[in-house]
This record gives sequence, structure tokens and C-alpha cells, in this order.
Amino acid sequence: MEGKPGKRVHHFDFPGSTGHLSIGIENGCFPDIDDDELYRIGELLTEFIYGLALENGSVRESSLNIFTSIMKDTSLLLDDKNLKSLLRFANRMFRLGDYGNSLFLSQLGLARINEIIDEKIEKNDRMVDKEIIQLQISTLNFIGYLFARMNRNIEYGVRLATIAGRLLDGFDKKDMDTMALRAALNDTLGLLYIQKEEWDNAIDRLQEAHKIDQALLSKGKVDEIGFRLTCSNLGHALVHSAHHLLMENNGTDLHEIEKKVEKARHYFSMVHVEKPPPVPEKKLTDLELLFAVKRMKEGWELCDTVSRELKKRLI
Repeated sequence: MEGKPGKRVHHFDFPGSTGHLSIGIENGCFPDIDDDELYRIGELLTEFIYGLALENGSVRESSLNIFTSIMKDTSLLLDDKNLKSLLRFANRMFRLGDYGNSLFLSQLGLARINEIIDEKIEKNDRMVDKEIIQLQISTLNFIGYLFARMNRNIEYGVRLATIAGRLLDGFDKKDMDTMALRAALNDTLGLLYIQKEEWDNAIDRLQEAHKIDQALLSKGKVDEIGFRLTCSNLGHALVHSAHHLLMENNGTDLHEIEKKVEKARHYFSMVHVEKPPPVPEKKLTDLELLFAVKRMKEGWELCDTVSRELKKRLI
């Protein structure tokens, strides 16, 4: 394997130095494919292409048709994957930390959802299924969240999450599924505003998300990791807002800054995995949980830094 910045690459030569094939995967993409498996895939493709090239045109065409048929029968072709499969694969890639593939598959899934809705509108079917609209909302939100995690297309992410929020306005706000979607949308917007360093907007959104999370917990609907992500991001926004105000030194009441730091500590304390709702052992390696814990630890350090500076100024 040849190491290149940001990529895993294998090179293969055809027999007799008659040609070559390279196969590469960007770092962070398909993380569950190790180098041995990647090499095996490249080796198989090399043999297939060379062997195919030796045959005459009719055999090549027949072989390619058989190969295409096999791919269709096993739904390996991207065009043959249904909406449910696309979104399932998008979520799987997300859980593996492969945000690039997750984003691509989510956007493809959203296009399929929009096609379904457009077809219903063309047929003058005004009763668009509630489930497909909810799926549209959650996919819009998921794409916005991916933009936030990748720190790219932030403004577009805000637009998508805002559109999703307006669509959600048409649902029963007391329904638990609606509440969970609303909390997720506020989480996404909060993280997007964090990336924009719009601390007050981030705090407002994340506080609303936390309020809904607590209401859901009281009703028995538990998302142990989502709850901690909200707390971690809220603490992050609060302490960074406090640090910004302290460094800006524009006459802000130092005691108000101190209150923000204490609030940040309060939310960071809720991220610990043993605190209620406790995190099941099988979820302890979840990448989103690890992200929340990492942000919490960094946040504690900034809290200490701001507190030390406050003490100097308050003396």
C-alpha cells in the first residue's frame, strides 16, 4: 500500500506490465474496511478486468451482463437500493464516523423522499402520508446535523433545519415523536450556531432542546446519548460565551459571566455516563457519546481558565 495524505491506496499491475489499477479510499471513509480487505477487493477487480479484457467482445458483453444481473439480484447497485436501505446505510456510516458517505446517502434518500411527495402532488393527492413528511423532516435535520459535525455548508444547514422546523409545525406538538423531532432540530440548530460562534442563539436552541429532553424523560422516552450531547453542547456554548464576554471586556457584569460558567459546569456534570439516565454498557463506545465526553473535558478546562481570570478581576 502506498500512503498518501488523506487516503489509503493500493496499486495493482496487470500481467506482463500491460496495464494497472489503483484503488483508494479517503481517510475516514469506510472505516470498517481494513487494508487487507481493501487489497483483496483490488486484487479481485484486477483479475476480473484483465481476464475480461482477454476475451472477445461477445464474451465480454455476456460476462458483463451476468455480472450486472448478479449485482441487481443482490441489490448491490446504488440505483437498486430502496429508500429504507439508503437511510439505513446512511445511519450505519454515521455510526462508523464516515460522515462523507452518510451525507451522500442521506442526500440521495432526501431526493427519493421528495420524488415520492412530488408524485403525490402531481396526482392531486392532497393527503400526503404523515410518515413520509416525518421522514422528510428527520432527513433534513440529519443532513443539517452532518453539516454541523463536518463544519461545512453551515448556512445551508441552518436553512434545512429551519425548513424542517416549519414542516414540523403542522404536527401535534404534544405527541412524543413530534417532541423528539423538535428536540433533535433544536440540537442541530444549536450545534450549527456553535460552529458560527453565535453563542446566544446556540444557547437558546440548546436550552429548548434540553427542556424537551427532560419532558420526554419524565414520560419514559429515553435517549441516553442524545441527552448528553445536548448537555455537552449547551455547556460548551455557555462557557465559550462567558470566555468571549470576558475577553471582549465591554463592561459586562463579571458576576453574570460567573453565572454562565457555573451553568456550564452544571450541564457538563450531566454528561458523565453514570448519571441518570445511565448509559448502557453496549453504548459506551458510541462515537457521539465520545464526542460529548471529549467536549465536556475540554469545556471543564475552559471553565477553570475563565474562573481563574474572573478571580483576578474580582479582587
